[in-house]
Amino acid sequence: MFHDDKPTSIHMEDEKAEHTADQVEVEVDNDDTFSQRSYHGRFGFYYRHSRVLNHILTFCICTGLFIPAVILRKEGNVLVLSLLYAAVMWWLLVKNLPKGTISRPIAFVWNSGAKAINSLPKLMVKVIGYGIPPVALILTAALRADDDHGTRGQRLISCLGLVVLLLLTIATSKNRKAISWKIVWTGIFMQYLLGLLIIRWTVGYDIFQFIAQQAENFLSYAKEGREFIFGVNAVTVGDRQWDLPGSFAVSVLPAIILFAAVIQCLYYYNIVQSVVASMASLVIHIIDISGVECVAACAAPFVGMSEASMLVGPFVSEMTEAELHQVLTSGFATISGSVFLGLLTFGADATALLTCCMMSVPCAIVISKIRFPEEEVPLTRGTAVAPAYKDRESNAIHAISNGAIFGIKLCIVIVAVLLAVISLLGLANGFLGWIFHFYGVEISIQKIASWVLYPLAWLVGIPNSDLQPCAEAMGIKFILNEFAAFNTFTKVAPSLTRRGALLTTYAMASFANIGSIGTQISLFLTLAPDRADAIARLSFSACMCGAVSTLISACIAGIVS
Repeated sequence: MFHDDKPTSIHMEDEKAEHTADQVEVEVDNDDTFSQRSYHGRFGFYYRHSRVLNHILTFCICTGLFIPAVILRKEGNVLVLSLLYAAVMWWLLVKNLPKGTISRPIAFVWNSGAKAINSLPKLMVKVIGYGIPPVALILTAALRADDDHGTRGQRLISCLGLVVLLLLTIATSKNRKAISWKIVWTGIFMQYLLGLLIIRWTVGYDIFQFIAQQAENFLSYAKEGREFIFGVNAVTVGDRQWDLPGSFAVSVLPAIILFAAVIQCLYYYNIVQSVVASMASLVIHIIDISGVECVAACAAPFVGMSEASMLVGPFVSEMTEAELHQVLTSGFATISGSVFLGLLTFGADATALLTCCMMSVPCAIVISKIRFPEEEVPLTRGTAVAPAYKDRESNAIHAISNGAIFGIKLCIVIVAVLLAVISLLGLANGFLGWIFHFYGVEISIQKIASWVLYPLAWLVGIPNSDLQPCAEAMGIKFILNEFAAFNTFTKVAPSLTRRGALLTTYAMASFANIGSIGTQISLFLTLAPDRADAIARLSFSACMCGAVSTLISACIAGIVS
């Protein structure tokens, strides 16, 4: 009876209101567009050429600081400054040249060399390729004269240790027929070359020693913030202030918070991702592994196993089991920057820790590919993968704040683990002491660990006079954690030989211990719950491979040092 052909007054008012709102939105948009245009109109030239102008400004500032520093040479390492300046100039060059200007000639030379090698008889290529690494290692150990770094016999024992560890890994391989010997020998030779460049080459050693010194200085950079919170830890006598020895919590934890904030800021400016991606793009052309494995292996020495795993988080669900094993092994074979700072407070050798972490990158790849060779086709094989970073902050202050919060969480974890582990070690020693007291025998976890690790310590090349304390520290490292190990080791390190202290530091510079397995499993289950079964099965094997990687790094150091 009634028809709704015409809109009611209510409907008409609603349409008018919507139309008015649309007009208001259009006017607001027009106002914003006009303000943006007027703003860009004032600085139009800068906004059109901001990238080039920023790079020119960077070039002028760096050059203006570099030239006077080189001319005056008041103090400091000019070599390191020159290399840093060259790296910045190289970055500016790459960013402003057309794409392929640098990579194409490098690829042409690389491919031409590969073609020339492939044109040779296959037997000759195999003999040369597989023969160079062992011959180079044996000659390095045998031809050098005895010195304070070790004797010929000790270096040859390190060679024997390298062979024994490789044979043990091959014997426990999942599929020995699938092992890629090309990857194995390439990785071992890379580790040998890194050892020569870092340990034997004066320039390489000076660079890493400079980095280690800066890392040690980093502990003091948090002093102002620490003193503001906890007060001045010093006493004034006359006109001079004397610093008092601080506890682990007061000395280290503020520096860890500062480090976490700095790393998060570097993440925000894409510096960490760029460095890792550059290293991975180079490694992927040398060792035939997938892009995901390259990123994880190259990131682990800088950010540790947890952050390295998160950089490849989006790919975890699609990884083959061999890839997953490799990513886990890379994490176990190194230490993170925050733990590195913590170990420095115990008096650990900063240069040895740094060099071992770098040398363990190719070694972790080798050991993982022997223990769990690739039998499938990885999704990212031969492809450089960009590291993932989902949680991008709104600005640098936001990034620093998130880093500080993460640092506090990390400090709580470190303190809790140290408290539990060291207390449990005392409890276990007390229980064993009470039992064996009836037999008139003194025994402890440290002694049991030294008996178990004694043969491995000898195979690494540690002098006979240092075997017992070094094996004890290594055993605590693998059974408990790196903090408890270095807490014990640095107390006896001054009484050891230079070689014994160095090789033991190499052997312990990793996350390969029982406690870290739980951490890695928890993290990977968060990243990929659908891979829970594979992660649980592979974690223990990857931890053992990480431990073997550091032992082989110690063997290489024992050969070239």
